[in-house]
Amino acid sequence: MENLIDRRTFAFGAIYCVGKNYLEHAKEMHLLEGIIPDVVQDDNVEPIIFMKPPTAIETEGVIVMPVFEGRPLSGHMQYEAEIVLLVGKSSDGCSIEDALNYIEGFGVGLDMTLRDVQLAAKKIRYQWLKSKGFRKSALISDFVPFNDTVFPKDLNILLEVNGALVQVGRVSEMIHAPAELIHYLSYIYGLRRGDLVFTGTPAGVGRVSSGDLLCAVLSMPENSGQGSNELVKLQAEVV
Repeated sequence: MENLIDRRTFAFGAIYCVGKNYLEHAKEMHLLEGIIPDVVQDDNVEPIIFMKPPTAIETEGVIVMPVFEGRPLSGHMQYEAEIVLLVGKSSDGCSIEDALNYIEGFGVGLDMTLRDVQLAAKKIRYQWLKSKGFRKSALISDFVPFNDTVFPKDLNILLEVNGALVQVGRVSEMIHAPAELIHYLSYIYGLRRGDLVFTGTPAGVGRVSSGDLLCAVLSMPENSGQGSNELVKLQAEVV
């Protein structure tokens, strides 16, 4: 697609991430965590929000296992493909009806996760920033400009690893839609131009190994009337 917003020329700010925003992914995470929740989905529950530091941004498609003093921090790094929102205007509290006006563009990202580190931290009720916020853990594509009044519910995200399809999802399957997320984040934390919102991953998360090639794609159905099916993609390699 032409006229994309180049990820390499934008000054990014805060990185907000949404946990368990697809029902089937919430179920697979509950299995990994060994819990059986009373309610898996409740529209009245607030979004699960965590953050990554700005140093987590990776624009060159390189996935690296983090190391501390020569020791790898994890033995089980996983991919999570996500639709990413680029905030275009600052807000300290926008209405849900006006929320989409604060989105400058949308792209695709990879929220790389040290799953063993995360699960171990959750088990003893520790914070799990290390499992999500390490350097190069937030890979992003270029961004499709957005200036519409309705976010496309049939926007699809898919991820292939070494040519095999592993994740598929669409906006209509989100528990908390983009407008709701922008509305919520603006009131609770405040949003600034250049902030990113990783909107959650669909089911199918899995482990990566050195040499793996990942390709995440955002597309619209062929009957959408928007011409080309593919809008933007992100290609990455585990080194």
